[in-house]
Amino acid sequence: MVEYKLIIYYRGTGDIMRDEFTQATKDLLANRVGWKCSNPNCRKGTRGAAIEKEDIINIGVAAHITAASKGGPRYDESLTSHERKSYDNGIWLCQSCSKLIDSDVDRYTVDKLKKWKELSEEMAILDMEESGESGNSKDRDILMFFLQCFDRPAFRDPIYQEGCMEDFDEAIADTILALNTGILRTRDGHIIKESSGKSALSNNKWKEKLDVIGDMLSALRKRLKIAKTAGAYSMYGKGNVMYYFYDRELEEWFDSTRCEILKVLSDVCEDAGLEGLRFPKHKEYW
Repeated sequence: MVEYKLIIYYRGTGDIMRDEFTQATKDLLANRVGWKCSNPNCRKGTRGAAIEKEDIINIGVAAHITAASKGGPRYDESLTSHERKSYDNGIWLCQSCSKLIDSDVDRYTVDKLKKWKELSEEMAILDMEESGESGNSKDRDILMFFLQCFDRPAFRDPIYQEGCMEDFDEAIADTILALNTGILRTRDGHIIKESSGKSALSNNKWKEKLDVIGDMLSALRKRLKIAKTAGAYSMYGKGNVMYYFYDRELEEWFDSTRCEILKVLSDVCEDAGLEGLRFPKHKEYW
């Protein structure tokens, strides 16, 4: 027989105490980002209809930026109880991203989460400002923005010609951010162009294809991380650095995947009457 032990913590001296958000604070966090996940690389909707006509499903979480109790992720003992459960210390996330930020506190710092929150609130405002625009015209403007985001060396040069793999990875991450949020930034975080993310497209067929592009971009970053850990390539040369891949099939995969990404994007753009992009090394694929 399996035995279960029920442990109840009371708010007494020496017991675990959590500074939880009020329902009003949770609602405010969700409403200010349009009930979308505040991770700019996610932006998943967190609220929708249930089967019953009067029911709503919510998969969002009002997460603490600094932990609600001592020993938790990013806990800040300098905060008061009131500050710890205030709106300023909260961020609205989907359940997956809520788990993600608490599993890697070195990567998901307080400053990073606050930037996510600020960026998501700006995107919610932008969504409202653009909601009245003509669907076709708005979609074309968004696609033109995406063309600018992808027209960069990270999608033009063969992988062995990359000057720095870390910069390549950052370029892919910036493109994912632009695809999801409509915000294109420089390396130092300065916003150089704003539009709307792929979720704002009214054409569902185009939206689905851009979702595929998003998955392929994420696959590029994951594969690059694995390749670096495995020592699958080496760097040589001075000045104009080049890379040598010990696995030529892997090298080909990086080039062909980016080629396919541009092909999918170009198919969408050309369907909208816009000229697409090409990956030079693989012109024979078109």
